[in-house]
Amino acid sequence: MSRPSLRRLAAATAAATLVATGVTVGLGASVAQAAPACALNQSVTDSWAGSLWTPYTVSKEVVGDGTVAPGHTVTYLTKVSGSGALVNQIRDFHPAGFQLVKARLNVKWLVGDQQWEDVTGTAVVGNNAVIAKGGGWTTAGGGVIALETTYKVPDNATVGSKLDSGAGTNIVLAAGDWNINPMGVCVTVRPPNPVEAGSGSLEDLGFGSVNTGSGQVFGSITDPQGSITNVVGGILGNVLGNLS
Repeated sequence: MSRPSLRRLAAATAAATLVATGVTVGLGASVAQAAPACALNQSVTDSWAGSLWTPYTVSKEVVGDGTVAPGHTVTYLTKVSGSGALVNQIRDFHPAGFQLVKARLNVKWLVGDQQWEDVTGTAVVGNNAVIAKGGGWTTAGGGVIALETTYKVPDNATVGSKLDSGAGTNIVLAAGDWNINPMGVCVTVRPPNPVEAGSGSLEDLGFGSVNTGSGQVFGSITDPQGSITNVVGGILGNVLGNLS
C-alpha cells in the first residue's frame, strides 16, 4: 500500500515509540515496522488517500488461552472491517510448520446476514499463509469479514517457544493491498496436559471443540476489534460440569 514518504517516516517513528510502550499503532502495509510485543490479540487501523482518509481495521486473535501442546491444534480468528468498501481477500499468516486443519469464512451478505462457510478446500494455502478469496465482501453497515483457521502444530515444536503470526487483506480501493506480518499475535508452546497426553483432546472425550466459531462465539464476529477469549471460560465451565 503506497504512502507518501514523509508520512511513512512519521508513521515508522511513531510506531517505534508506541511499540516500546506496548501500544499497537495503525500503519500502512508498506511501512516497515517492528512487531509489537507478543499478545493474544492485536488490532491495526489505517487510513490513506485511496480510502479517502476513512479508516479500515485488520485484527487477529488466538482463540483460547494462547497455549498449545506439540502435535495439537490451535485456532486463530482474523477480521477485517471498515468504512464501506469491498474486501476480496483475507489472509492469515501462520508460523512455519503449521498444517491447516480447517478454514471457515464469515461475511455479511445482502440477504441472510452473517453466515459461516467452510473454505478449507478452496482457500489458497502456501508460503506460511492461508488466503480466502472472493468476488467482494462488503464492509458497509458494520459488515465484518472473518477468517477462522485451525492448524496442527508440529510434533517437534519447542516447549516454551512463542510463535508469532500475521494477517492481511486486499481492500478494493486504490493502494488497498495490506499485509501485517508479523503482527505480534503469538501462541506459546507448552507441555501436553494429562488429557492431551492420554487421549489426544477434549473432543476425543466427547465434550465438543472449544476451537470452533459456533453460535456461542458468533457475537464477537461483528465486533471488529472484539475478543472471543471471554467465551472460553464459559465453555470450560460446561466441560468441567460434565466431568462432575
